[in-house]
Amino acid sequence: MIDKNVHPLIEIRNLVAKYGETTVLQDISVDIHPNEITVILGGSGCGKTTLLKNILRLYEPFSGSVKYWGEEVTAMDEKDFNDKVLKRIGMLFQGGALLNSLPIRENVSIPLEQHTILPQDIMDRIIRTKLHLVNLDHALNLLPSELSGGMKKRAALARAIVLDPDILFCDEPSAGLDPLTALSLDELILNLKAQLNMTIIVVTHELSSIHRIADKIIFLDGGKMLFTGTLEAAKASGIKAIDTFFNAEIKSK
Repeated sequence: MIDKNVHPLIEIRNLVAKYGETTVLQDISVDIHPNEITVILGGSGCGKTTLLKNILRLYEPFSGSVKYWGEEVTAMDEKDFNDKVLKRIGMLFQGGALLNSLPIRENVSIPLEQHTILPQDIMDRIIRTKLHLVNLDHALNLLPSELSGGMKKRAALARAIVLDPDILFCDEPSAGLDPLTALSLDELILNLKAQLNMTIIVVTHELSSIHRIADKIIFLDGGKMLFTGTLEAAKASGIKAIDTFFNAEIKSK
């Protein structure tokens, strides 16, 4: 249950997103609370990734409000957004987005080089610590091409958390992974939440992952938010689109 005395980290109000004349998201209002894993889910084309990109300011909303820590980000200039938001969030991209020409050490160091003026020995210590957290101590000097799919995701996760972000975003973290590797990645995400006190936002359609990690879900359908709350409450809501989503996932197994 959400403590109403705890101020949300992210507040989204009446968000509308468009691609040209096509409305992709309509009137989305939701809060992201601290120390929770919030999963954005729904069928293909429902607007999950578009919502994520609008929250991250990769796309500018057509209308509506997005606030981080009570401050409106759509009104921030690039420097303010960098100083007040980007330095405090991490992003795990769907494909990992590692630079293939750089060893893992240098991939993980990118946010440190962009956002800090730390001496190299301190950066090296931080990099080793984060790789240890994701069980990749041995991969320090390996290239991405020398890693398995799951190891690439963990290396990308180390980069996403190298600045100790308050909020971690994950776009389809289990995509392309076998069930055992997906399970280990979910367990790692849960451990990071517990150890580093992170707030985590995950976009996924993987039912097993949703059941393992979600404290709260945001269910989208046709660009509208049909439900936000716990998974148990969603499944008991009687909302047809939610029932169809979970029943279809079960039948596909």
